[in-house]
Amino acid sequence: MIRLSLQTTLEGAEGPFTWHVAGDIPSGQLLSVHGPSGAGKTTLLRTLAGLLKPEQGRIQVGETVWYDQRKGIWLPPQKRKIGYLFQDLALFPHLSVIENVRFAMEKSQPKAFAEELLEAVGLTAMAQRKPQTLSGGQQQRVALARALARKPDLLLLDEPLS
Repeated sequence: MIRLSLQTTLEGAEGPFTWHVAGDIPSGQLLSVHGPSGAGKTTLLRTLAGLLKPEQGRIQVGETVWYDQRKGIWLPPQKRKIGYLFQDLALFPHLSVIENVRFAMEKSQPKAFAEELLEAVGLTAMAQRKPQTLSGGQQQRVALARALARKPDLLLLDEPLS
C-alpha cells in the first residue's frame, strides 16, 4: 500500500498554484495520472522518486515512511526501491546499452540479470551499441530495462506512450 498526503507550490503557465495530492494505492495496482500540461504529473513522479521534496506531507510505502515533513523523515532516492522511466529517457550516451542497464543494478545482482532484461525487451543484439545509434523505440526499451533492473517495488513511467 502506498499512502500519500502531499502539498507543494508549483509555478504553472498561469502563475503559481498549490498542488495537493492525497490517497491510497493498494499494492499490485496500476495507477494512471492524467491531466493537462503543467498540472504536476511529472512533479508527482519526481516527488515519489525522491528527486523533489514537497513542502508538506507524508509518503509511506508499505511500512516504510519515505517522507514525513512533521517528523523530519526523508529517505533519499537511492534508498527507495523504485524504477523510473524518465520522460526524456535519460540514457547515458557514453555507456553501451548493457552498461546503461547495469548502472541501475545493485552491485550484488549478477551481471547476467542485465542480459535477461535485454532479452525480455528484445535488445540482446544491441547490447554493445551506444544509445544514440538506436531508434527512439529501442532507446525507450533500454530505459525500461534499466528501470526494471532495480527490481523495484514501485515502477514510475513518465509519459511511457509518447
